[in-house]
Amino acid sequence: MEYKVCILAAGIGSRMSEFSEHLNKVLLPLKGKPVICHIIEKFPKEVEIIIAVGHKRNSLICYLEKAYPNRKLTFVVVDKYFGKGSGPGYSLFACKEHLQCPFIHIAGDTLVTEKISSPNSNWLGVAEVEDTRRFCSAKVEGDKVVRLDDKIKTDNKHAYIGLIGVYDWEAFWESLANNSETIEGEVQVSHGINALLKKNLSIKSFTWFDTGVPSSYKYACENYPHGKGYSGE
Repeated sequence: MEYKVCILAAGIGSRMSEFSEHLNKVLLPLKGKPVICHIIEKFPKEVEIIIAVGHKRNSLICYLEKAYPNRKLTFVVVDKYFGKGSGPGYSLFACKEHLQCPFIHIAGDTLVTEKISSPNSNWLGVAEVEDTRRFCSAKVEGDKVVRLDDKIKTDNKHAYIGLIGVYDWEAFWESLANNSETIEGEVQVSHGINALLKKNLSIKSFTWFDTGVPSSYKYACENYPHGKGYSGE
């Protein structure tokens, strides 16, 4: 099916401050290439990739244009990529005009080993974690998501890993536009995902490697792509 991919790479990477002060965290090396290259190369070459940029964007854009001269990459500059009211939901919404079709959204610090399915239905990428307090988590019945809990302790087993297939894109954008509430100071993607609960949202489990904090980035460097996935320790 025809679809697009959106990678969020705008934030300052505050949890990776020791690495990201001078470099966008998606350019951190892993197994011989930047993290974002592992993400881009998960998708067919004919798929357009929308990349939300902000922090250290010039070096990121320059690198990717030279690394992928034959891929269709569209860069969207996010005007507010740090501070209260910013966040992944805000950055994703900045890309709305380029995503008027089914799409896949993936965070710039999310790596998975499995093939990523096209968004021919609504699906939420998840991995089992030991403690949900750092994550948006999903309450699941069978293979369906029935509720999202954002960064609170629950008995949920599945963390949303920053990867989602959106088939009902119009409902997603309407819901995201109508909810500007912040969680820990940031606008979250879960505001849009909530609309998909009414449209039938299934889970897809992945072997996940998180490169967004120093400890998990170190784990990914040592274990991606053949080791056991990150479990949120």
